[in-house]
Amino acid sequence: MKLLADARALQEHVDGIGRHILGILGGLARVRPGWELEALVLPDAVRHLDRIPVRTIHCPVPRFRREERRRVTPLVESSGADFYMNFSMAGPCPGIPTGISVYDMMVLNLPGYFGPLWIRNILARMVFRRMIFRSAAHAALIAVPSLATRDEFETVFPGCRDRIRVTGEGQDLFPPGGRPAWTGEAGYLLYVGNARAYKNLSRLLVAYARLRATGAGVPPLVMVVRRDRAYRGFMRELEDSPAREAVTVVSSVEDDRLRELYAGAAGLLMPSLKEGFGFPVLEAMSAGTPVVVSAGTALEELAGEAGILVDPLSVADMMRGIALLVSDGGLRAGMSGRCLARAAGYTWDAAAERLAEAVEEIMNKGSSRPR
Repeated sequence: MKLLADARALQEHVDGIGRHILGILGGLARVRPGWELEALVLPDAVRHLDRIPVRTIHCPVPRFRREERRRVTPLVESSGADFYMNFSMAGPCPGIPTGISVYDMMVLNLPGYFGPLWIRNILARMVFRRMIFRSAAHAALIAVPSLATRDEFETVFPGCRDRIRVTGEGQDLFPPGGRPAWTGEAGYLLYVGNARAYKNLSRLLVAYARLRATGAGVPPLVMVVRRDRAYRGFMRELEDSPAREAVTVVSSVEDDRLRELYAGAAGLLMPSLKEGFGFPVLEAMSAGTPVVVSAGTALEELAGEAGILVDPLSVADMMRGIALLVSDGGLRAGMSGRCLARAAGYTWDAAAERLAEAVEEIMNKGSSRPR
Protein backbone atom coordinates (compact mmCIF):
# COMPACT_ATOMS: atom_id res chain seq x y z
CA MET A 1 0.00 0.00 0.00
CA LYS A 2 1.45 3.32 -1.07
CA LEU A 3 -0.16 6.46 0.33
CA LEU A 4 0.67 9.91 -1.01
CA ALA A 5 -0.07 12.61 1.56
CA ASP A 6 -0.59 16.15 0.35
CA ALA A 7 1.12 18.02 3.18
CA ARG A 8 1.30 21.44 1.52
CA ALA A 9 -0.73 22.82 4.44
CA LEU A 10 2.38 22.30 6.56
CA GLN A 11 4.10 25.66 6.92
CA GLU A 12 7.51 26.88 8.05
CA HIS A 13 5.94 27.78 11.41
CA VAL A 14 3.74 24.86 12.47
CA ASP A 15 0.11 25.73 13.24
CA GLY A 16 -2.79 23.49 14.23
CA ILE A 17 -3.19 21.94 10.78
CA GLY A 18 0.54 21.35 10.63
CA ARG A 19 0.44 19.55 13.97
CA HIS A 20 -2.37 17.37 12.64
CA ILE A 21 -0.36 16.45 9.55
CA LEU A 22 2.76 15.59 11.54
CA GLY A 23 0.76 13.67 14.13
CA ILE A 24 -1.18 11.60 11.59
CA LEU A 25 1.85 10.81 9.42
CA GLY A 26 3.86 9.77 12.47
CA GLY A 27 0.93 7.68 13.64
CA LEU A 28 0.53 6.01 10.25
CA ALA A 29 4.21 5.09 10.26
CA ARG A 30 3.66 3.30 13.59
CA VAL A 31 0.29 1.65 13.06
CA ARG A 32 0.91 0.69 9.42
CA PRO A 33 4.68 0.06 9.22
CA GLY A 34 4.23 -1.87 5.96
CA TRP A 35 2.80 1.13 4.14
CA GLU A 36 4.98 3.23 1.88
CA LEU A 37 4.45 6.89 2.75
CA GLU A 38 5.22 9.85 0.51
CA ALA A 39 4.36 13.50 1.05
CA LEU A 40 3.99 16.55 -1.15
CA VAL A 41 5.43 19.41 0.88
CA LEU A 42 6.42 23.04 0.42
CA PRO A 43 10.22 23.48 0.34
CA ASP A 44 10.40 25.64 3.49
CA ALA A 45 8.48 23.05 5.54
CA VAL A 46 10.40 19.90 4.59
CA ARG A 47 12.51 19.96 7.76
CA HIS A 48 9.46 19.23 9.91
CA LEU A 49 9.23 15.74 8.39
CA ASP A 50 12.82 14.77 9.17
CA ARG A 51 11.85 12.47 12.05
CA ILE A 52 9.06 10.68 10.21
CA PRO A 53 9.83 7.80 7.80
CA VAL A 54 8.21 9.46 4.81
CA ARG A 55 9.69 10.25 1.41
CA THR A 56 9.19 13.92 0.57
CA ILE A 57 8.38 15.40 -2.81
CA HIS A 58 9.04 19.14 -3.01
CA CYS A 59 6.08 21.00 -4.45
CA PRO A 60 6.31 24.81 -4.66
CA VAL A 61 2.61 25.30 -5.47
CA PRO A 62 0.68 26.55 -2.39
CA ARG A 63 -2.81 25.31 -1.63
CA PHE A 64 -5.94 26.72 -3.28
CA ARG A 65 -4.17 28.07 -6.37
CA ARG A 66 -5.47 27.76 -9.91
CA GLU A 67 -2.29 26.07 -11.08
CA GLU A 68 -2.97 23.06 -8.83
CA ARG A 69 -4.82 21.24 -11.59
CA ARG A 70 -2.04 21.85 -14.07
CA ARG A 71 1.00 21.34 -11.82
CA VAL A 72 -0.01 19.25 -8.80
CA THR A 73 -2.45 16.76 -10.32
CA PRO A 74 0.22 15.31 -12.68
CA LEU A 75 2.58 14.88 -9.70
CA VAL A 76 -0.07 12.89 -7.88
CA GLU A 77 -1.03 10.74 -10.84
CA SER A 78 2.59 9.95 -11.74
CA SER A 79 3.57 9.06 -8.16
CA GLY A 80 2.39 5.47 -8.38
CA ALA A 81 0.38 5.94 -5.17
CA ASP A 82 -2.59 3.71 -4.42
CA PHE A 83 -4.33 6.43 -2.39
CA TYR A 84 -4.02 10.22 -2.30
CA MET A 85 -4.75 11.83 1.09
CA ASN A 86 -5.05 15.59 0.84
CA PHE A 87 -4.71 17.23 4.26
CA SER A 88 -6.82 20.14 3.01
CA MET A 89 -10.52 20.58 2.34
CA ALA A 90 -10.01 21.35 -1.35
CA GLY A 91 -7.42 20.68 -4.02
CA PRO A 92 -6.53 18.37 -6.91
CA CYS A 93 -8.94 15.66 -8.02
CA PRO A 94 -6.66 13.02 -9.53
CA GLY A 95 -7.63 9.77 -11.12
CA ILE A 96 -6.85 7.64 -8.05
CA PRO A 97 -8.86 7.12 -4.83
CA THR A 98 -8.72 10.36 -2.89
CA GLY A 99 -9.36 11.60 0.63
CA ILE A 100 -9.67 15.15 1.94
CA SER A 101 -9.40 16.60 5.46
CA VAL A 102 -11.95 19.09 6.76
CA TYR A 103 -10.89 20.63 10.07
CA ASP A 104 -13.80 23.05 10.48
CA MET A 105 -16.33 24.98 8.40
CA MET A 106 -15.47 28.49 9.52
CA VAL A 107 -14.33 29.44 6.02
CA LEU A 108 -18.01 29.25 5.00
CA ASN A 109 -20.05 29.91 8.13
CA LEU A 110 -18.11 32.35 10.32
CA PRO A 111 -18.96 36.02 9.67
CA GLY A 112 -15.89 38.13 9.01
CA TYR A 113 -13.56 35.15 8.51
CA PHE A 114 -11.82 36.90 5.60
CA GLY A 115 -11.61 40.28 7.32
CA PRO A 116 -13.93 43.26 7.85
CA LEU A 117 -14.83 43.91 4.19
CA TRP A 118 -18.21 42.27 3.49
CA ILE A 119 -17.71 42.10 -0.28
CA ARG A 120 -14.42 40.24 0.21
CA ASN A 121 -16.14 37.73 2.50
CA ILE A 122 -18.96 37.15 0.01
CA LEU A 123 -16.62 36.59 -2.93
CA ALA A 124 -14.18 34.42 -0.97
CA ARG A 125 -16.99 32.22 0.33
CA MET A 126 -18.33 31.74 -3.19
CA VAL A 127 -14.90 30.63 -4.39
CA PHE A 128 -14.28 28.28 -1.45
CA ARG A 129 -17.76 26.79 -1.60
CA ARG A 130 -17.19 25.88 -5.24
CA MET A 131 -13.74 24.41 -4.54
CA ILE A 132 -14.91 22.40 -1.54
CA PHE A 133 -17.97 21.11 -3.37
CA ARG A 134 -15.82 19.88 -6.25
CA SER A 135 -13.32 18.16 -3.94
CA ALA A 136 -16.01 16.63 -1.72
CA ALA A 137 -17.90 15.28 -4.72
CA HIS A 138 -14.72 13.61 -5.96
CA ALA A 139 -13.44 12.29 -2.62
CA ALA A 140 -13.96 8.70 -1.51
CA LEU A 141 -13.08 9.76 2.03
CA ILE A 142 -13.76 12.96 3.99
CA ALA A 143 -11.82 12.93 7.26
CA VAL A 144 -12.95 15.23 10.09
CA PRO A 145 -11.69 15.65 13.68
CA SER A 146 -15.03 15.78 15.48
CA LEU A 147 -18.74 15.01 15.27
CA ALA A 148 -19.39 18.76 15.35
CA THR A 149 -17.38 19.27 12.16
CA ARG A 150 -19.09 16.26 10.56
CA ASP A 151 -22.52 17.71 11.26
CA GLU A 152 -21.60 21.20 10.04
CA PHE A 153 -20.11 19.79 6.84
CA GLU A 154 -23.15 17.68 6.09
CA THR A 155 -25.41 20.67 6.69
CA VAL A 156 -23.61 22.63 3.97
CA PHE A 157 -22.95 19.65 1.68
CA PRO A 158 -25.74 17.09 2.30
CA GLY A 159 -25.44 13.51 1.12
CA CYS A 160 -21.83 12.96 2.25
CA ARG A 161 -22.45 11.11 5.52
CA ASP A 162 -21.43 7.67 4.19
CA ARG A 163 -18.01 9.02 3.15
CA ILE A 164 -17.24 11.02 6.31
CA ARG A 165 -15.03 9.47 8.99
CA VAL A 166 -14.37 11.07 12.38
CA THR A 167 -10.70 10.43 13.12
CA GLY A 168 -10.16 12.60 16.20
CA GLU A 169 -6.82 14.20 17.04
CA GLY A 170 -3.89 13.72 19.40
CA GLN A 171 -1.27 15.79 21.19
CA ASP A 172 2.48 15.59 21.80
CA LEU A 173 3.09 17.61 24.96
CA PHE A 174 2.13 15.02 27.59
CA PRO A 175 2.21 11.19 27.63
CA PRO A 176 -1.37 9.95 27.09
CA GLY A 177 -2.71 8.32 30.22
CA GLY A 178 0.39 9.25 32.22
CA ARG A 179 0.71 10.84 35.62
CA PRO A 180 -0.86 14.29 35.89
CA ALA A 181 1.55 17.15 35.28
CA TRP A 182 -0.94 19.60 36.76
CA THR A 183 -0.29 21.11 40.15
CA GLY A 184 -2.10 24.43 39.83
CA GLU A 185 0.42 25.84 42.28
CA ALA A 186 1.03 29.07 40.38
CA GLY A 187 -2.71 29.72 40.44
CA TYR A 188 -3.09 31.85 37.30
CA LEU A 189 -5.76 31.38 34.65
CA LEU A 190 -4.54 30.45 31.18
CA TYR A 191 -5.56 31.00 27.57
CA VAL A 192 -3.72 29.42 24.60
CA GLY A 193 -4.52 30.15 20.96
CA ASN A 194 -4.80 32.90 18.38
CA ALA A 195 -6.76 36.13 18.66
CA ARG A 196 -9.15 35.75 15.73
CA ALA A 197 -12.81 36.56 16.13
CA TYR A 198 -14.00 32.98 16.62
CA LYS A 199 -11.86 32.68 19.77
CA ASN A 200 -14.26 35.10 21.44
CA LEU A 201 -11.55 36.97 23.33
CA SER A 202 -13.53 40.22 23.45
CA ARG A 203 -16.20 38.62 25.65
CA LEU A 204 -13.57 36.74 27.64
CA LEU A 205 -11.76 39.97 28.51
CA VAL A 206 -15.01 41.65 29.53
CA ALA A 207 -16.01 38.68 31.70
CA TYR A 208 -12.59 38.53 33.31
CA ALA A 209 -12.49 42.28 34.00
CA ARG A 210 -15.99 42.33 35.50
CA LEU A 211 -15.26 39.33 37.69
CA ARG A 212 -12.06 40.90 39.02
CA ALA A 213 -13.95 44.09 39.74
CA THR A 214 -16.21 42.18 42.14
CA GLY A 215 -13.23 41.46 44.35
CA ALA A 216 -13.85 37.73 44.14
CA GLY A 217 -10.17 36.86 44.39
CA VAL A 218 -9.77 36.13 40.69
CA PRO A 219 -6.14 35.26 39.87
CA PRO A 220 -4.04 36.81 37.09
CA LEU A 221 -4.58 35.72 33.48
CA VAL A 222 -1.74 34.49 31.27
CA MET A 223 -2.52 34.52 27.55
CA VAL A 224 -0.37 32.66 25.03
CA VAL A 225 -1.39 34.39 21.81
CA ARG A 226 -0.04 33.72 18.35
CA ARG A 227 1.20 36.77 16.47
CA ASP A 228 -0.97 36.56 13.38
CA ARG A 229 -3.14 39.08 11.55
CA ALA A 230 -5.46 39.49 14.54
CA TYR A 231 -2.77 40.08 17.16
CA ARG A 232 -2.49 43.88 16.89
CA GLY A 233 -6.24 44.38 17.15
CA PHE A 234 -6.35 42.13 20.19
CA MET A 235 -3.55 44.06 21.90
CA ARG A 236 -5.34 47.37 21.27
CA GLU A 237 -8.47 45.94 22.85
CA LEU A 238 -6.51 44.58 25.78
CA GLU A 239 -4.89 47.96 26.45
CA ASP A 240 -8.38 49.41 26.95
CA SER A 241 -9.40 46.70 29.42
CA PRO A 242 -9.83 47.66 33.10
CA ALA A 243 -8.04 44.40 33.92
CA ARG A 244 -4.99 45.15 31.78
CA GLU A 245 -2.51 45.04 34.67
CA ALA A 246 -3.64 41.54 35.61
CA VAL A 247 -3.12 40.10 32.10
CA THR A 248 0.24 38.86 30.81
CA VAL A 249 0.57 38.15 27.08
CA VAL A 250 3.32 35.94 25.67
CA SER A 251 3.97 34.58 22.18
CA SER A 252 6.24 32.05 20.47
CA VAL A 253 6.38 29.81 23.54
CA GLU A 254 8.57 26.71 23.35
CA ASP A 255 7.05 23.34 24.24
CA ASP A 256 8.87 23.05 27.57
CA ARG A 257 7.56 26.43 28.69
CA LEU A 258 4.05 25.56 27.46
CA ARG A 259 4.10 22.40 29.57
CA GLU A 260 5.02 24.50 32.59
CA LEU A 261 2.20 26.94 31.88
CA TYR A 262 -0.40 24.18 31.65
CA ALA A 263 0.94 22.51 34.81
CA GLY A 264 0.90 25.68 36.90
CA ALA A 265 -2.48 27.07 35.85
CA ALA A 266 -5.61 26.95 37.97
CA GLY A 267 -7.38 26.18 34.70
CA LEU A 268 -7.61 26.83 30.97
CA LEU A 269 -10.24 29.22 29.60
CA MET A 270 -11.46 28.46 26.05
CA PRO A 271 -14.87 30.05 25.30
CA SER A 272 -14.64 29.86 21.49
CA LEU A 273 -17.67 30.57 19.33
CA LYS A 274 -16.62 27.74 17.02
CA GLU A 275 -13.89 25.12 16.88
CA GLY A 276 -13.14 22.16 14.67
CA PHE A 277 -11.54 20.32 17.58
CA GLY A 278 -9.52 22.32 20.14
CA PHE A 279 -5.83 21.38 20.58
CA PRO A 280 -5.22 23.57 23.67
CA VAL A 281 -8.12 21.93 25.48
CA LEU A 282 -6.77 18.45 24.76
CA GLU A 283 -3.27 19.53 25.83
CA ALA A 284 -4.59 20.98 29.08
CA MET A 285 -6.69 17.89 29.80
CA SER A 286 -3.70 15.65 29.05
CA ALA A 287 -1.83 17.51 31.79
CA GLY A 288 -4.79 17.10 34.14
CA THR A 289 -5.48 20.84 34.02
CA PRO A 290 -9.15 21.83 34.55
CA VAL A 291 -10.86 23.49 31.60
CA VAL A 292 -13.68 25.99 31.08
CA VAL A 293 -15.04 25.60 27.55
CA SER A 294 -17.92 26.74 25.37
CA ALA A 295 -21.09 24.67 25.25
CA GLY A 296 -22.58 23.69 21.92
CA THR A 297 -19.24 23.42 20.13
CA ALA A 298 -16.61 20.77 19.43
CA LEU A 299 -15.05 21.78 22.76
CA GLU A 300 -18.06 20.37 24.63
CA GLU A 301 -17.70 17.17 22.63
CA LEU A 302 -14.02 16.99 23.61
CA ALA A 303 -14.28 17.92 27.28
CA GLY A 304 -17.62 16.30 28.02
CA GLU A 305 -18.47 16.14 31.72
CA ALA A 306 -14.80 16.68 32.61
CA GLY A 307 -15.01 20.44 31.94
CA ILE A 308 -17.07 23.43 33.03
CA LEU A 309 -19.37 24.44 30.17
CA VAL A 310 -20.34 28.06 29.53
CA ASP A 311 -22.47 29.87 26.99
CA PRO A 312 -19.94 31.59 24.68
CA LEU A 313 -22.46 34.34 23.87
CA SER A 314 -23.05 35.24 27.52
CA VAL A 315 -20.52 37.30 29.48
CA ALA A 316 -22.50 36.56 32.65
CA ASP A 317 -22.26 32.81 32.08
CA MET A 318 -18.52 33.05 31.44
CA MET A 319 -18.20 34.88 34.75
CA ARG A 320 -20.15 32.08 36.43
CA GLY A 321 -17.88 29.40 34.97
CA ILE A 322 -14.65 31.20 35.88
CA ALA A 323 -15.90 31.96 39.39
CA LEU A 324 -16.86 28.31 39.89
CA LEU A 325 -13.40 27.20 38.79
CA VAL A 326 -11.37 29.55 40.98
CA SER A 327 -13.53 29.30 44.10
CA ASP A 328 -13.51 25.53 44.66
CA GLY A 329 -10.21 23.68 45.07
CA GLY A 330 -12.00 20.38 45.56
CA LEU A 331 -13.82 20.84 42.28
CA ARG A 332 -10.54 21.54 40.48
CA ALA A 333 -8.95 18.42 41.93
CA GLY A 334 -11.89 16.27 40.81
CA MET A 335 -11.88 17.85 37.37
CA SER A 336 -8.17 17.12 37.01
CA GLY A 337 -8.70 13.38 37.25
CA ARG A 338 -11.68 13.43 34.90
CA CYS A 339 -9.79 15.52 32.35
CA LEU A 340 -6.82 13.17 32.44
CA ALA A 341 -8.99 10.10 31.97
CA ARG A 342 -10.94 11.61 29.09
CA ALA A 343 -7.84 12.86 27.29
CA ALA A 344 -6.24 9.41 27.37
CA GLY A 345 -8.50 8.29 24.53
CA TYR A 346 -7.16 10.94 22.14
CA THR A 347 -3.83 9.86 20.65
CA TRP A 348 -2.21 10.23 17.26
CA ASP A 349 -1.96 6.47 16.92
CA ALA A 350 -5.70 6.11 17.50
CA ALA A 351 -6.47 8.87 15.00
CA ALA A 352 -4.09 7.34 12.44
CA GLU A 353 -5.66 3.91 12.97
CA ARG A 354 -9.13 5.29 12.20
CA LEU A 355 -7.82 6.95 9.05
CA ALA A 356 -5.95 3.82 7.97
CA GLU A 357 -9.04 1.65 8.48
CA ALA A 358 -11.11 4.03 6.36
CA VAL A 359 -8.51 3.97 3.57
CA GLU A 360 -8.31 0.16 3.69
CA GLU A 361 -12.08 -0.13 3.53
CA ILE A 362 -12.11 2.01 0.39
CA MET A 363 -9.28 0.10 -1.24
CA ASN A 364 -10.81 -3.29 -0.39
CA LYS A 365 -14.02 -2.23 -2.09
CA GLY A 366 -12.09 -0.98 -5.09
CA SER A 367 -14.02 2.25 -4.65
CA SER A 368 -13.18 5.54 -6.28
CA ARG A 369 -15.41 8.52 -6.83
CA PRO A 370 -16.16 9.36 -10.48
CA ARG A 371 -14.10 12.13 -12.01
